[in-house]
Amino acid sequence: MRRLKAGSSEQVVWRARLVLGCLALIALCFQRAPGQIVPDRRLELTAGPGGFLSRALHLWDPHTAFGQLQSDAYGYLFPMGPFHWLLDTLSVPDWIAQRLWWSLVLCVAFVGIWKLCSVLQYGVPWTRLAVALLYAVVPLAFGGLPIEVWPLAMAPWVLLPLVSPGARSGWWRVSCSAVAFALIGGANPVAGVATLVVPAVWLVVRSRLKLTVAWLGFVLAASIWWLVPLLMQLRYGVAPQSPRWIPVAGAVVGVPLALAAAHYLRRLTNLSVSRGVHRRVVPVLVTCLAVAAALPVVLARPDGAFAAIPQHWEDAANWLDEQTTPGSVLVLSSSSEPLAALVSRPLAALTNDMRSRIDSGVGDPALRQELTRDGVRYVVVRNDVPEDTLAIHESLADSGIGRVAYFGPPGQSRLPYPSVEIYDVGATTPGRLIPRSRLVAVAGTADDVPTVVTALGGEGAAVLRADANGKLDDLPLIATDSQQTDEQPSAVVLRNAQIGRSACLHVGARALCSQDQAKDSAEPNGLSRSVQLSQAATYQLRGTALPQDGEALERLLSVPGAITATASSRAVAAPEGRPGAAVDRDLGTGWLAAPDDPAPSLTLKLPAARDLHGLRFQAYLDGSRPAEVVLHFDGGSTLPATVDAGGYVRFATRHTRTVTIDFTATKPLQDAQTSPVGVTEVEVLGADELRKAVAPQRRAPAYCGNGPTVRVDGVPARTQVSATMRDLLQRRQVAFSLCGQMSTIPLRSGLHKVEVQANGGLVPIETTLAKAGFGDVSVTPVQGVDVWRPNPTELTVEVPGADGQSVLAVAQNYNEGWEAYDGSGQKLTPIRIGGWQQGWVLPAGPEQVVTASFMPDRAYRAGLLLGLVALLSVLATAAFFTTGRSTRR
Repeated sequence: MRRLKAGSSEQVVWRARLVLGCLALIALCFQRAPGQIVPDRRLELTAGPGGFLSRALHLWDPHTAFGQLQSDAYGYLFPMGPFHWLLDTLSVPDWIAQRLWWSLVLCVAFVGIWKLCSVLQYGVPWTRLAVALLYAVVPLAFGGLPIEVWPLAMAPWVLLPLVSPGARSGWWRVSCSAVAFALIGGANPVAGVATLVVPAVWLVVRSRLKLTVAWLGFVLAASIWWLVPLLMQLRYGVAPQSPRWIPVAGAVVGVPLALAAAHYLRRLTNLSVSRGVHRRVVPVLVTCLAVAAALPVVLARPDGAFAAIPQHWEDAANWLDEQTTPGSVLVLSSSSEPLAALVSRPLAALTNDMRSRIDSGVGDPALRQELTRDGVRYVVVRNDVPEDTLAIHESLADSGIGRVAYFGPPGQSRLPYPSVEIYDVGATTPGRLIPRSRLVAVAGTADDVPTVVTALGGEGAAVLRADANGKLDDLPLIATDSQQTDEQPSAVVLRNAQIGRSACLHVGARALCSQDQAKDSAEPNGLSRSVQLSQAATYQLRGTALPQDGEALERLLSVPGAITATASSRAVAAPEGRPGAAVDRDLGTGWLAAPDDPAPSLTLKLPAARDLHGLRFQAYLDGSRPAEVVLHFDGGSTLPATVDAGGYVRFATRHTRTVTIDFTATKPLQDAQTSPVGVTEVEVLGADELRKAVAPQRRAPAYCGNGPTVRVDGVPARTQVSATMRDLLQRRQVAFSLCGQMSTIPLRSGLHKVEVQANGGLVPIETTLAKAGFGDVSVTPVQGVDVWRPNPTELTVEVPGADGQSVLAVAQNYNEGWEAYDGSGQKLTPIRIGGWQQGWVLPAGPEQVVTASFMPDRAYRAGLLLGLVALLSVLATAAFFTTGRSTRR
């Protein structure tokens, strides 16, 4: 009786220590970045669990990235999602809800290993407790996300019912193990399945065939709720997110390692005592190891942690949802969070072509046309992340896309832009009715389509040739440089896929120059391609070019009768940073010396000698201010001088034509602590009227031959371009076309070499060879249509009448699971538009209503319902079949 009481007392002590261990783990979780939300795989689960879970009930998610299949949202339906939803309903602060989930994960892992070691009699109480603590802490200490650690936490519970002692029935054992497996959820299916390895090995080793078969059946039944959605996802084209293999490996070997550690720590203690070492040494060392494992969790400050979603994001989401105009929202950032968790309006996704255009800092109407065709109404620019958005702002401004709202304090961008800016693209519709006469077939990729449509006038649409085959045959064929064709093309569109970025970007009329922001062009010298034709034909040639940094461009910017300037070096090759920018009366441009120039100098040359009596320097924002200079007059006499506070250097009147300025000392300006010397303007006292501005509206000399040089099979042809000084100075796209006697190019069948090379300060970025007369299409326009969605997987479109065959395009990703029917109930032929958009071929007919449904959603929801029923059945089995003959050996 005394032994029984002693044993019971000891159990109470260790259970109390178990409770203390859980409290320590909870304290550890709350100590990690207290008061801040740590980025996890799913911010929506913290910020908006209700909307996240409701969207997870459908296989199709129209809210994200132009509409797409659910990725792994269904995997959070149990238990992680309801846990966060309940806390959100109770108005628990987001960061506390996150820490409570972390606490649950660690405590489940801790208690699970402790109970498993106790049941299997591995180790002694203190080794079990120590190993359980290490098992709970180590994964999180090494940066594991809670969703990755959760399978490790549940792994011992999957094994525990199978090895529990006592008169437990086999039904209870397999059903409880299956319930534990179901609690892992389906957000990390590979790691979840990895937790089954150890229980399966345990059953097979003990030759429990019937129990093994029953266990696998119950595990499968408990997994239906996420297994069916996973299979549907694989069937319709989206692979699950690639797992991190370290957590997967941990789910396989974590439990055996913990059991072995508990066992061998006991043996190590006994061995050390037999060798004369104090019996507390090993426990103390293990305790130190546990503390060391917990230190990274306590001391580390996770990247990107924030106290709460800033109010400006709430305000931006509310503003967007209040707008009644149709269209989606495009976030110009590597991440759409946190807006995705807050806004109800559907979100778009950056295509590769769109990203390249916006990142170039070269805007043009084609960008706006592309966004409009894609159903994008609003563009959101994030300045609250350490990303340089100067190129984005310039691309939007040059494309005619204006800002309509902004929220929050200045962000982390180079200039103090508000944290969130919203730009209005203009009227758009989520659907289009495209007449067949406005469609072309493109032999290329989806990234070629925007360039092709723009090159052909921007009023039509395109379908990839592979998508058109058998559905829309005999469309005009457009060849591209990414894919040649044996068929005769109506046009050939050649393009530079990466046009690069200038070192100078603009904010209004002001240039901000830095070599760090420059990006090289993929083809800086122009285009050189081989074009295959199956038949002889005559083609017209036209294209688009960009101003190219260099002497040829700067000669076009010169002003007759003005002061000219040369320099010992320059920081950027862009014309805004040329030496002449120091005497062009433009405060938006300026000269900056190269960082490695040991003796920077600037030479000013007047058209004729004048009486000069001083200079005045206006400092360049990104450069250091001149402090001391040495002046050289006509290459002869010199004069050291100090630049006063007003930027002046005064001297006795000198009759001179050339002044060379050596900058011998500088004073940093604002944050330019290590920048080389730079000046925005140099006023020449005594001849300042000779400092002449480049008139922005003045046109460059226009003549046949001023455009890019063309050679077709070695035969030259001249082109002409018309551009303003502003176009040249701010790197705007300009059009060119053939001129002179060769207005068209006759080509025989066979292979031809087409070269369109840089000339006159202009480099071609796109060239189109179009058959003479091609493009004179029907006047029937592309019409916008409204799309009504009664639920995420259904849509209804009122389509106007059409005299001929047309295509109904909806601004969402294409998926073969969508089925559409016209007003008479006839099933429509699906077709992919532009390489990605959902479309259907419509026959000619009167005004009608087209309905479409995402058919796989029925099986998806049926799988969820069947999975719920199966899981409840497994739970009922565990509840009612508790006792029976012991199956444990």
